[in-house]
Amino acid sequence: MKTLVKRTGLFARLGLTAAAVLLSQQALALGTDAGTTVSNLATVVYEVNGNLQTGIESDPNGNSTPGANQGTSTDFVVDRRVDFTLIEIDNAHTTPVAPGDTDVVAAFRLTNNGNAIMDFRLSVADFAGTAHGIADSTDLGNYRIRAANGQGLGGTPDLVTDLDYVDELDEEGVVDIYVFADAPVTVSNGQYANIQLTATAADDAAAAATPGVLDGDLAESPGADDPNLIESVFADTDNNGFEQAEDGYEIISAALEVTKNYAVFSDPFGSGKALPGAVIEYTITVDNSTGSTNATDVSISDAIDGDVTFLLGQYGGAGQDISIDNGGAASTCSADTAAVDADGCSLDGAALVIGNANGPITVLAGEILTVQFRVEIPNL
Repeated sequence: MKTLVKRTGLFARLGLTAAAVLLSQQALALGTDAGTTVSNLATVVYEVNGNLQTGIESDPNGNSTPGANQGTSTDFVVDRRVDFTLIEIDNAHTTPVAPGDTDVVAAFRLTNNGNAIMDFRLSVADFAGTAHGIADSTDLGNYRIRAANGQGLGGTPDLVTDLDYVDELDEEGVVDIYVFADAPVTVSNGQYANIQLTATAADDAAAAATPGVLDGDLAESPGADDPNLIESVFADTDNNGFEQAEDGYEIISAALEVTKNYAVFSDPFGSGKALPGAVIEYTITVDNSTGSTNATDVSISDAIDGDVTFLLGQYGGAGQDISIDNGGAASTCSADTAAVDADGCSLDGAALVIGNANGPITVLAGEILTVQFRVEIPNL
């Protein structure tokens, strides 16, 4: 099933008086409709020795018989000027996308500037070139083309019906076209996915538009003018019967870098070595300083090695087992079994978790989360 949305002109928004004024202006702007038959007959009147002779009408093949209805009019049909534009509406990378997003939209506008109702075949593809001055660096997927719902120009996207062509777009008709895409979870912050939409002029050879059917792609008519055929002349940007426009999706995401280091906090001999009896402090950093958006529901899990012992109360006293600095906001939490105190931290056997369902962590864009805890190397 095909979705068609078209704008018939300015008349719907104007009163009858204004519409009457615009009628002649519209005809001048669009030109005579393709397929219109232009018919002319010439009559020659002359004298011989001062005597008026019966007029002779013209004929494309010549006529010498005087009198009315003896000639034949010279007729031709107006040919089709194939002229249309396709633009990306915002002229910028204005579609932010997060990894895993679905139904992200880029908007285009198709305008029929020709003198005939036209079909247009639509296609979309990844574009490896530069769009709006920004180079392509990744790809999205599952592209779907959909037309505007309702009024067309400025309408809202039709979230249901895919289409690969526009059917019977009026002269001076405008339709907004939306490209929907899904973002893989593998794309990352700062990447750009460029796309290219192509609209190709289509109609049958006789220019008799068939509603609900995509007519064949047009070819420019070769050779001399045939007075009996509606022929096509490409007047679009590159005179090739198709227009292309590019747009892009900007990946806006958190950009996490995770680091874990250790340092010898103390040892029995002051050597700074990881000896039996030494206390080791681990530091985990979750760096979102280059991210464009927040990382939410951050959870850190760490399996404590069986050759060391987790130490309690190292950051101020009972229940203050883990130190957390989130963008400068300092806090502590307890490594209780199954997080019974709902502070977001737990230690169940060797499984240390910081940031669970009872205490989710958000690392803001531009911020760094730092988590520290201590273990002891047994002196046995």
